[in-house]
Amino acid sequence: MTIMKDAYLYKDVFCNPLSLPDYPAGICAPSRIGHSDPGGFMGPVADYRELADPELLYDEGTWYMFPSSRQAYVSTDLAHWTYKKVAIENDLGYAPSIAKVNGKYVLTSSVLFRGTPHIYVAEAPLGPYKDLGPVLDVDGTQITPEYLDPSLFSDEGHLYLYWGCSPAGGGIFGLELDTSSPNKAICPKKKLIEFDPCNEFERFGDHNEQGNMSWVEGVAMFRHNGEYYLQYACNGTVFRRYAIGVYRGKTPLGPFICQRTPVCLSPYGMVCGSGHGGWVQGKDGDVWQFYTCVCRRTHQFERRIGMDKVRFDDNGDAHVQITSTPQSVSQGDLGLVPVSVNKRVAASSFEYANYPAFACDECTHTWWAPAKDDALPWIEVNCRAEYDFQAIQICWAELNLDFKSGICPEPVRFLVSFFDVDGRQLEETLSFEYNKVDNLIEYFTFKPVYAQTVRITILPSNNGIRHGVTELTVFARPISPNVARNFEL
Repeated sequence: MTIMKDAYLYKDVFCNPLSLPDYPAGICAPSRIGHSDPGGFMGPVADYRELADPELLYDEGTWYMFPSSRQAYVSTDLAHWTYKKVAIENDLGYAPSIAKVNGKYVLTSSVLFRGTPHIYVAEAPLGPYKDLGPVLDVDGTQITPEYLDPSLFSDEGHLYLYWGCSPAGGGIFGLELDTSSPNKAICPKKKLIEFDPCNEFERFGDHNEQGNMSWVEGVAMFRHNGEYYLQYACNGTVFRRYAIGVYRGKTPLGPFICQRTPVCLSPYGMVCGSGHGGWVQGKDGDVWQFYTCVCRRTHQFERRIGMDKVRFDDNGDAHVQITSTPQSVSQGDLGLVPVSVNKRVAASSFEYANYPAFACDECTHTWWAPAKDDALPWIEVNCRAEYDFQAIQICWAELNLDFKSGICPEPVRFLVSFFDVDGRQLEETLSFEYNKVDNLIEYFTFKPVYAQTVRITILPSNNGIRHGVTELTVFARPISPNVARNFEL
């Protein structure tokens, strides 16, 4: 067995949805404290994991990501992330947001499934944070109950707060906070935007078919070239056409003019429903869009996270090309494409109607499940021609996840084998037998292997958790039409 080294291409390669360690239980999972609503499940009520609604802070060479359901992820290159616990007294909550103003770090989050919204302040991004209490309007009353999906924005020593949902909460609101007491407003709240049915991409439904309503939420602010970009999510987080739009203005509180085309819209494939997120600027001045991806395997709110570069046209309008192939932070697209989608799939076994082919159908809510008595399950995809394979993404399905019963997530132990056009196993093998990282989505690159078939063999777990595969994607460079190679009809 030859164990091949990972990350042979560039050191800053990523592939959406992002491979983030230590995914948490979803907000509606039965094991999640304080919530037991059975609605929204795609089938039987079961535990699942999710990350969503990312907002970021770039501070002194490090990116800090604050997503829903978890506390923080930290990176120094945007490609490799480590989970970090935030020193905070209370549960961080849903859709958190952070800003740095006058050397202090201010943090808040949504009130979804919890009580009164609070503002926290610290000397460092990860805390410890001091609870300043509820957010108070200029008249001293609490901003509730419409305080949903808040976003903090720091601008030249000033601090602003945005929040809201339209039409249910009346719109998207904003105000300026007192930097010396960041839980207190210094001006009345102002309604900034609301659902606009003239923007077709805002309309409710997977085909924008319901023109008289929508959800407009997930607000975030960013300053670029002297203008203020008020970003918002629209049409519904459960839909594949969940998107991001933007308004532009000359001041942080408007007035704003809508950009009539969406910034992010990706209704198909593994990376779809690209809504609710935020922008962050890095070391080289590039602006990156982080966003939510729809999954919907177990629950309608089951989601993942992606990121891509923001590009501005000559008019200053922002656009993001959503990607689902290997990308380099510094070099861009690597020219690798999926070569395994809807190709011939086989497996050692399958359970119920969770057929092997569902692992290669480029769909987030179907999956392959091996039989319960299959002690060493494997799945393989015959790509119907020989390619120089260079990268693989595996989105795991956790078939019996149950936190309360002690069947918890753990690093998946597995092997990757390669076979030639005649079905002979090649010497090259990737071994993850001693995997120490819990990645719900695995992504790895390797030196090119010229082969036709890839097999994933799942090794026994330590705590009884059973794994299937939601999606197995193999990446290679396309075969040139001028190159004669073996091809199976």
